[in-house]
Amino acid sequence: MTKLVSGLRMWAARNLSEQQKRQILDLASLSFLPYKSRLLNEYARQHPAERFDAFGNIAADLDTLRGVLGDAGIDYAQLPTRTISRPVLVIAEEDVTRLIPRLQTLAESGRWIIRAELKVGFQVSITNPRIKPLEIRRILCRTNHVAASGLELSSAAEQIIIEPWERIGYGVERVDGSEHIPGTLHRKVLRRNTLLEYLTPAAWERAKQHPQHLVKSEFAHIYEVTEPVDIVYTWVDGDDPEWRKKQQRALAELTGGEVNETAVSQSRYQSRDELKYSLRSVEYYASWVNHIYLVTDGQVPEWLNTEHPKITVVDHREIFSDPEVLPVFNSHAIESQLHHITGLSNQYLYMNDDILFMRPVEPSLFYTGNGMSKFFPSNAPLDVDEPSARDMPVLSAAKRNRSHIETQFDRTVTNKFKHTPHPQLKEVMEEFEAEHPELFSKVAASRFRHPEDYSIPSALYHYVAYAKRRAVDSNAIRYAYLDIASEDAEQVLADLLKRRNLDVLCVNDTATDPEQVAVVDKLLRDFLETRFPVPSSFEK
Repeated sequence: MTKLVSGLRMWAARNLSEQQKRQILDLASLSFLPYKSRLLNEYARQHPAERFDAFGNIAADLDTLRGVLGDAGIDYAQLPTRTISRPVLVIAEEDVTRLIPRLQTLAESGRWIIRAELKVGFQVSITNPRIKPLEIRRILCRTNHVAASGLELSSAAEQIIIEPWERIGYGVERVDGSEHIPGTLHRKVLRRNTLLEYLTPAAWERAKQHPQHLVKSEFAHIYEVTEPVDIVYTWVDGDDPEWRKKQQRALAELTGGEVNETAVSQSRYQSRDELKYSLRSVEYYASWVNHIYLVTDGQVPEWLNTEHPKITVVDHREIFSDPEVLPVFNSHAIESQLHHITGLSNQYLYMNDDILFMRPVEPSLFYTGNGMSKFFPSNAPLDVDEPSARDMPVLSAAKRNRSHIETQFDRTVTNKFKHTPHPQLKEVMEEFEAEHPELFSKVAASRFRHPEDYSIPSALYHYVAYAKRRAVDSNAIRYAYLDIASEDAEQVLADLLKRRNLDVLCVNDTATDPEQVAVVDKLLRDFLETRFPVPSSFEK
């Protein structure tokens, strides 16, 4: 649309020829066609999604398109990529004319959204009769998935790209000064970060013989994350009567001023079924996860499908080196023991239940291909004072972390971390604990968040791993944080429903006033059910 407006302005300035003016008007008429047909909307209403898995949909759509190409007798090759999403299929330019009717049939079924990207940059529906095959630069294909509520679940992140490449004749020079082999297929428009620009006849033949038509299929890319990645959640039901009795007995042993008041706020233990929606977001947007571990104090969410082969409930007693320190009501203590989980993969994401994936994310967002974890520093700085009960627990722990880094590495740190998943390497945590067992045991025995705590996996681990050359900082993640007790929470949540450019959202509750609990409960539940309306397979 920006290019269209720009073109019309140029026309108004009388800088274009009559032929150029006609071309702009022609493209303008195409561009103003409705993005979705009435048929597409009707199909979506009649076939609401019962499950949603973005990466599963990509794989299924890819199989369908392979079948379409095969049935049409059109040769193709699938290009190597560094990602799971947006696979690219290459066909010869001369085969576009035969492919268009097949894709139009798919689009007219109402289930598929298929658009042609023209050389001039406009995207139009593949069903438009005025499309000229030689003007097509790429074809963007995906199925449309809509919840019964009408919310569109799928997005352009799941599209499969078909690119027509031109076949080169004699005498065409390569970038290195030699000549291309006649019959080589060459990308018509070079793209940034491309892994391949042309396919020689020999490479094309090899791809045609591969069962999935893959190019250079025997090796993973050096940047690709190939090891399994698990997720570890910590969860508590603060409304459980038995759990509350244990907590009240422990609270009675505290002395005044020993901890910050937010460390014992009931909001910290409030469950609004955030975990249910967080797991939905995993199935929606990160189904590549290998296994999920849910760490609890003998509790199990009543809605959880404990028979699911991909999830395991772990009791605190199974992972605490010294079970005699239990019960604890301190996330810092519980976090410090997560790497003891039996069967846990070396690469795992530590997550609180208030973390939600908001669009398809890939393992490479959290790990490098050579086995390093990534971390996401916040812009929020630390003050230079010593930790005390005056500090919020997250701040006092960050200051303790800083002291450890200064003592051990003669370096300092200045910032906290974003509220995102925390990528971990079990082998680094095990080595860290072996070097400083007293630090781990002290934190594990801390019943409530205390000014002497360290926040090990959610902060200190990242700096230790970085100092050991096992982690790198990253600003690649797109995330948002919301304290749902804030005055503008309702407006922010309304805005978040419209956003599709976030990888991760954290909806945290630091200290809701007791009289506002019911209001906040409804506000958050409405948002979560609206944004993640389709149940996951992790639910009964």
